[in-house]
Amino acid sequence: MQSVRWSRNTAVSLMMSVTLGSTSAFGIDGKTAGQNAGQSALSRFGSKNSVNSNISLPMTNSSNLMQTVNGATSFPATLNAPSSAKFLEVMIQPSGTGDLQQVIISQDLNTDGTIDNVHAVPSLVSGVCANGFISCNAGSWTNCKYYTWAADADGRVTEAPASITDLGGCYCINSSCGSNLVWVNSAIVLKDIGGGIVNAVHTSNTSFTITNVNTDITTITYYGQVTTKTNNAATSVAAFASSPTVDTLTGYYTNWPQLTAARDSAAISQSSDPSSFYYMISNSGAAREAQGKSSICTVDRAGRVDTTTKSFNDSGSSALCTDHLVYIRVHKVDDLTYQLEYLDTGPGGPGAAHNNCGGSPGGDGWHTVKPVTVSTPDPAKLGQLMSANFNMNNMSGGGCNSASASVDGVINGFDTSVQTGIVCPAKGAQGVSFDWSYFFDFKEDTYTEGVEDKCASLANDPDCRLKEEDIDGVVTYQNFNPTGFNQLPSCKNFTGQVGTNKICRDWWHKKRTYVCGSQQYDFSDVATRFGKVVSSASDNTANLTFQDPRLGPTGWNIANGSINLPQRDPASECEVACKTRIAKTDTQVTTTGNVTDMRVPAQSYDIFYKTCINNSCPADPGEEIVIDCQCINEFAEAATVIQTLRLAGKDNICSSGQKQPMQSR
Repeated sequence: MQSVRWSRNTAVSLMMSVTLGSTSAFGIDGKTAGQNAGQSALSRFGSKNSVNSNISLPMTNSSNLMQTVNGATSFPATLNAPSSAKFLEVMIQPSGTGDLQQVIISQDLNTDGTIDNVHAVPSLVSGVCANGFISCNAGSWTNCKYYTWAADADGRVTEAPASITDLGGCYCINSSCGSNLVWVNSAIVLKDIGGGIVNAVHTSNTSFTITNVNTDITTITYYGQVTTKTNNAATSVAAFASSPTVDTLTGYYTNWPQLTAARDSAAISQSSDPSSFYYMISNSGAAREAQGKSSICTVDRAGRVDTTTKSFNDSGSSALCTDHLVYIRVHKVDDLTYQLEYLDTGPGGPGAAHNNCGGSPGGDGWHTVKPVTVSTPDPAKLGQLMSANFNMNNMSGGGCNSASASVDGVINGFDTSVQTGIVCPAKGAQGVSFDWSYFFDFKEDTYTEGVEDKCASLANDPDCRLKEEDIDGVVTYQNFNPTGFNQLPSCKNFTGQVGTNKICRDWWHKKRTYVCGSQQYDFSDVATRFGKVVSSASDNTANLTFQDPRLGPTGWNIANGSINLPQRDPASECEVACKTRIAKTDTQVTTTGNVTDMRVPAQSYDIFYKTCINNSCPADPGEEIVIDCQCINEFAEAATVIQTLRLAGKDNICSSGQKQPMQSR
């Protein structure tokens, strides 16, 4: 303890020599001045009640003014917008199957400190998304339904049915994907659920903003402010003169591209202003020292749609047999394959096909003149036939008149027959020659994609380690270790001139943080110098002598130093305290009965440790002094209590999935 006292006196002596110089030169008793200043501060801020009345109330209530330490000056110091006691709270309860059997959302809608809206999600939560959740059969990934978070104009949160394409950043949390995923990663699950809910609230009402977030193993609590009640600091703080107004800031929620432009503009305007916060932070020693140690990179899958129009045409000559009439059509086999066909009939039309000509080509009686294929099957392509024109011209033959005909499958309809106009009234089968031609226009959207990997150099650098990874909003790597979460495939819609093609991929965007190299700090010279100073220091009551090594161009040189020490007051080895207790009757009830049934006698004690004032124990009425004012050493008892609490709070949940014995240490 003596060395501690000397260090304290030494520090005080150095401070006084710098700030006051020689006390005798100015006629100031530094010790007395310090004691007076300390007592003045303690009298105003030295107790819980005084801190509340002199700091907390003036900062949260405009009717209470803050005062200087000496009480001579009063001034307003209220916060611009005090936060709500509890703006939003989300509580989760996992089930034995890993699904969340309960998600309860509590809200303070008007930020008056009172919870006035509570919503319980009515279904299991089997998967968590950045903007909603997935509900499946317990412990499985079957019969899944999809929901997004939604909120009304007042901010009341609920869930709305959706499709998988409406969700993003989804991952499975129940036992079909792993053991105890929620318990092991509860902080991430809560953050993602809470973030989606807060985003829904912001979307419906941009006046809410978040000021603080607290989490425990099953609950996440958001503290918020209503921005419409805030004042712009730019009116009173010169450094904030160029700051956007509150209305401008809240407007970024619905006009987020403008935020990027405002950011770039602010950076450019402040980069050359030494008095701006941007300049001071970006040029600080800490910012320069941190460069190159932590690197953030992205891997992006980018898709695009290109639309092309293809034309197909051909022509030729042929002959056919007919008893009387000829019909033509464009037959659709599938979206990419078509057939140009004709049908010969008797005088009764299609019901009298092949009179005197025989045969049933094609199975349905239609003869194929030419098959046409406009493209090949490809899930990345989306096509539309714009025209499908088939012509039979110069039709003529013995016993027949001459005729020509045309049909367009797009206009007339595929498989719609059109009579050519040729008639062969002569008895029996007649031979007809003809010229044929076709012209097809086919428009096609083609989806292509590429992967831009900006992390390749860091991933291949043996001196870099992956610290964090976020894939489509799912945290898969954190603090240099995998989280156990795997993102689910997600889909995006890409629209071209033909239509919208839904493309599904395992991932679209990866954000990674790598830590490269090691901290380039070398304190070995500092340690050498410090160690010599400390080991050689000698307290001679009136002064403190020591040896101070200095590193120069030729090596270490040792200089002798001395500090004059002021007169010191006697100091005790400890803070004198007393131990008191007050009797209480424990009436707690548990599942096994009342405490009085389990413990005899039922009376117990509350124990207090108090700092003595003028060597007197400040015991309250009814308290019994167990140990009077002295240096108290209750370490053994404190360690026993802490160990008892530690064992009582030992994890009763087998996070590994395997039962484990209770550990005593």
